[in-house]
Amino acid sequence: MKKAFITSVLLAIQTLTIAQIAVSKSELTFPETEYNTTSKQVLTIENKSNESVTVSLSSLNEDFTLSNTSIVIAENSSEEVELTFKPRHNISYNTEVVVNSNSAFGSLSVNVLGTGTYDAYYAGTQNLYEEDLKAALKSAISKGYVNLGYNGARDRMYGSIDNKGGKVTCVYTGRSASFNTRSGANSNSFNCEHTWPQSLFNKNEPERADIHHLFPTDVDANSRRSNYRFGVVSSSTWSSGGSKLGGGVFEPRDVHKGDVARAMLYFATRYQNYSSFLSAQESILRKWSEEYPPNQASKDRNEAIFGVQKNRNPFVDYPEFLERITSISSQSKAPDVYKVTPSAGEVDLSVSSTNSFTYMLVLSNVGNKEVNFTSITNSSSGMKVQESSVSIAPGESKTVELFFLDGSVSLKDTVRLNSSNVNLSIPVTLNKVASVSPMETKAPILWVSNRKLTVSQSNNYTLNVFNQMGQLVYFTEIQSEFAEINLQGLNSGVYFVQRMGENKQRVTIHKLLLP
Repeated sequence: MKKAFITSVLLAIQTLTIAQIAVSKSELTFPETEYNTTSKQVLTIENKSNESVTVSLSSLNEDFTLSNTSIVIAENSSEEVELTFKPRHNISYNTEVVVNSNSAFGSLSVNVLGTGTYDAYYAGTQNLYEEDLKAALKSAISKGYVNLGYNGARDRMYGSIDNKGGKVTCVYTGRSASFNTRSGANSNSFNCEHTWPQSLFNKNEPERADIHHLFPTDVDANSRRSNYRFGVVSSSTWSSGGSKLGGGVFEPRDVHKGDVARAMLYFATRYQNYSSFLSAQESILRKWSEEYPPNQASKDRNEAIFGVQKNRNPFVDYPEFLERITSISSQSKAPDVYKVTPSAGEVDLSVSSTNSFTYMLVLSNVGNKEVNFTSITNSSSGMKVQESSVSIAPGESKTVELFFLDGSVSLKDTVRLNSSNVNLSIPVTLNKVASVSPMETKAPILWVSNRKLTVSQSNNYTLNVFNQMGQLVYFTEIQSEFAEINLQGLNSGVYFVQRMGENKQRVTIHKLLLP
């Protein structure tokens, strides 16, 4: 059985109300909110018409989530929707919530503002991107740095930072041994892996002693890795514990991939891209960092290193920094993104009235560059686009009004919006649909049980439900001899049930009382 409520996007087969939708605020401003904590705002949506209206809502930024994305608002009533802000970045947010109605009113938007914050250690990175952010991170993780020297660094590693219950584990093979000193490491065939090979920076200090890229390893595994770059091995010449070597690249076992990635990205940010070593592998390291985010062990290690070196790995604390840096290995510049999303990719309306009305089309800029539509046109004389041009800043929305004239019974048109970077073509269809008069029948009243309508002894027909205004509020195709129709989505009142055969001729009309 194929079902559809009035919430369906198949507007062409629905008779739409021309409702007036309003929101309590055109702008919602959230207070400063710390990373991964939440703050909330309530948006009230009002239906000013005499018919119930279904409203769908969408947030254009994933850090703002809605408590409900589809609601039915009774006539002359309102409903509240909660918007939750959970920032992942320490930036000022500017985005939109788009409110779409299933009526011929169209859509509207609400501007949403908020500020996310990080720990005070990263205060200097607030609202920064690309090279500016890289420079601020370098400053933060260099300030107050304590160089323990290579011997001191290994003493800390083997004695506490990487010593769990008296055992030290090789990050590449998973082999463990009991020791807590450099001599103990030697006697157990362990040594110190420089994730960024020290031969590439001439064993310079403090690079050589920076524990953020040092890890305990099995001697043989360390030797096998040598100074190969990291990557995906398709055919291995050596493997142990999940790590592999082959084709000129070394692939660490899964449990260590995220730590490897963040150590390499840290090193290039803190120092430099020695020998352009990061360039050929930055893409796969970013992928590993995303696929294997910091776990508690990674966070604990970062904290332990901070306790002795007095600096942190920012990509462990906030992996989201990488979303604001296009390249670590080279000059970082975000690509220009010109992108505008319309609230409807196609406007397809069926109305029972031919009185003039305005349909609101919302255009949202979800790119990072302003879009200037210098030409907005259509060709039909039955519809007029009220705006001839519009400019939309990143994170903002603008409304284009489509005015349908009196007597516009049937109309097919296209709204064309042209700029130097973005061109949109939005098909528009308007159809006049005959309403159903309650006086057409004196058929017996049908009662329903628990808002479920039962039909039987007939198949292969369409069942339509109209309200007292003659507007289609529900339809379904019946293809069996017995069907149970759930009418939970309708308000209490009088309705008319129409059964229509395959040849589209009316079969029967019944009056329905819905308690």
